[in-house]
Amino acid sequence: MEKTTVLTKLDFRTLKYCNLFIMKHKRKTAIWFLVTALISLGIVVWDVFFSQTDNYLFAILGGFFILYSGYQYFNLEKRLDTQLARFFYNRRVTEQTVTVTEEKVIVNRSVDPNNPTEFDWSFITEILEMPQYYMLMVGKGSPIILDRSADALLEGSFEHLDAIIKEKATTKPYLATDKDIVKVPITYVHPEFPEVVSEETVEQETTETEALETKQIEEAEVVETEEVVTTKEEE
Repeated sequence: MEKTTVLTKLDFRTLKYCNLFIMKHKRKTAIWFLVTALISLGIVVWDVFFSQTDNYLFAILGGFFILYSGYQYFNLEKRLDTQLARFFYNRRVTEQTVTVTEEKVIVNRSVDPNNPTEFDWSFITEILEMPQYYMLMVGKGSPIILDRSADALLEGSFEHLDAIIKEKATTKPYLATDKDIVKVPITYVHPEFPEVVSEETVEQETTETEALETKQIEEAEVVETEEVVTTKEEE
């Protein structure tokens, strides 16, 4: 049985690309911004020219919302960079090895190497593709990330991996872009941590990672609304 195995580092670069893809293409942030801006503009026009009152409260609120939404949208990538930098301030980079065959996807995480997780392709609900990564969505929002760079390949070939993805994409929701979605250069340098860590620290990192794996997509939405700063890490 032919298989392809890749190693994905769940670092600043990986999380930035995946979160940006989700926000820009899956959640269609630009469309959301345009729709809300047009609605707000309509409220401003109505309040200024057609309302029968001299109180322009709605016009002021509508204008404020347009400015706020515009700031959120046009600074999306910079705000994500800031959140990711805070996220990795006291966290080490983890890794996952993903093996893909015609029948299943096997994920082996560095925080729990003795317990790989196997997914039949029927559990993959959506496939997302960009030049740098594949994201195989499990359930309603947990992605398995596959790095497509040459140095990530451990076994097999990308031709085999691409062929499987193309075949499976014919039967599942599929979203792709061939453009580089990152506009702000990635210059972040991860902090170094001691190689030897206590059992308690390893257990804590494992728990944190498992929690992060359940909400990467949710945190992409958090970036849009500027509520809490925790950017999802691994799948």
